Amino acid sequence: MWLGAGRATKESGIDLAVGLMLNKKVGDPVKVGESLVTIHANREDVKDVVEKLYASIRIADHAEAPVLVHDIVME
Repeated sequence: MWLGAGRATKESGIDLAVGLMLNKKVGDPVKVGESLVTIHANREDVKDVVEKLYASIRIADHAEAPVLVHDIVME
């Protein structure tokens, strides 16, 4: 939404050309200098987005991939 790909209100427009491309998954090894995320934007100044991304990323010695399927419901 910060780049324009989502809507704050139903009247807000959607920019289909923007978004984030994740270059690593949770649990993937990371080397110093490797890119974790690619930002696709239609504006030059994306410092606000970079700050929010840095605040949400944690680098640790070990990480386990999250469980994606918690349960299967069958009737």
